[in-house]
Amino acid sequence: MPKPPPEAPPAWALLREARERIYTLPPDFPGFRARLAFHWQGIWQWGEVAAWGFAPEVHLTANAKSLAERELASLLGHRRPIPFDQGEGRWPMRLVEEGPLGARIALEDPFRSQLWVRNGRIALIQRHLDGEILRIHLLSWRETDDGRLLPHRFLRVHQDLRGRVCRVGVYRDEYALVGPYWLPREREVVAEGEGLDSLVLRMEEMEVRG
Repeated sequence: MPKPPPEAPPAWALLREARERIYTLPPDFPGFRARLAFHWQGIWQWGEVAAWGFAPEVHLTANAKSLAERELASLLGHRRPIPFDQGEGRWPMRLVEEGPLGARIALEDPFRSQLWVRNGRIALIQRHLDGEILRIHLLSWRETDDGRLLPHRFLRVHQDLRGRVCRVGVYRDEYALVGPYWLPREREVVAEGEGLDSLVLRMEEMEVRG
């Protein structure tokens, strides 16, 4: 078990505990195959997906293919196992305050990250990315049979550096136990930006690669 750095043990331990409650796939995860239904721009398409480890490949028309692969790469990438002391835990951090959103922890990382931990769960993540501020509000979680957590409903808010909201996305993720692994089964996104956009990505007949 990694030990907290001496400069900020309370914040380090609090964030580590919340991070380690979140379900991750093992490093040797082999990937999976599935039939794919994808709804975007008012049209349903059907195809297939094959993931080698954490890298998905989708068989759909060109524009839908890139979007579906991006969403699947995000779903799988967030299940990739990264030891806490090699990720957020390697940065100096401090406990800023405690309030209704939970304990706010500020990291001295390149993204000027701040995370709020409430009742042992991450409630809010804020980062500076590519000239914008991204906030992710984690609204609800699914619990696995061994008590680990998978994000279920969350809100992504994109702001410019002056604080103006540019885009908001509402996400719903569902999962299925396939063999020994909890895998993403469905994602629904409704986004408001320059207009209203939505997509649904749904996988069926999922099987783990041999």
